[in-house]
Amino acid sequence: MVDLNMVLAIICSAVAFVGVFCVSFQIYRMTVIDATARGLKHPKLWGFFTISGNNASGLLTYLIRRRKYLIIHKDENSFKQLERCKKIAGIGLLFVVGGAIGLLCTILI
Repeated sequence: MVDLNMVLAIICSAVAFVGVFCVSFQIYRMTVIDATARGLKHPKLWGFFTISGNNASGLLTYLIRRRKYLIIHKDENSFKQLERCKKIAGIGLLFVVGGAIGLLCTILI
């Protein structure tokens, strides 16, 4: 017989994993949009660089590096995409928190 707590733990872990993937992808997209607007070379490489690393050192490096570049391309569509990415990242964070709380509850019970 399958243990219900084990099934709930696996489901909560999957929900948290989906949230982590969603947030990481949205950070990648926001970095690419920002780097393109600022005219940095290789914006997709910068996007990948921001999500690589365990302690957000890539994101911090990008944020420090981008200070030298002003926004060149003031495209309204890019700013709308950026706002959409922020909302989706917020939903992803809710998934992470919900999955973590559910996992914690299944472990403690």
